[in-house]
Amino acid sequence: MPIISGKNAVQNTGEFPAWGLVHFKAGQKNITELHYHDSDEFFFMIEGRCVMKSEGKIYTLEKGDVFVTRMGDEHELFEILEDTTLFWLCTELRGQKRQGHQHR
Repeated sequence: MPIISGKNAVQNTGEFPAWGLVHFKAGQKNITELHYHDSDEFFFMIEGRCVMKSEGKIYTLEKGDVFVTRMGDEHELFEILEDTTLFWLCTELRGQKRQGHQHR
């Protein structure tokens, strides 16, 4: 199986697929605004608890959960309930192939 180097993460080169490992402290709110992508996005909960919204529904995530948003699904990360570490992954761009957060 090939290895995709971390140097290709979106915050470094803008290439896709893109991923990152992020840490948040309990009590943080409004982490991201409501947005969507021209790719699918996966959030793998490594530790902690947080609240996300997708397509108008609220979800509380905890260690071991995988949160999936399909291309075009509006979503946001808006509250960290416990110190949280998550790994996110955006698949290759499709459709209009725009990078970053898109807004309606």
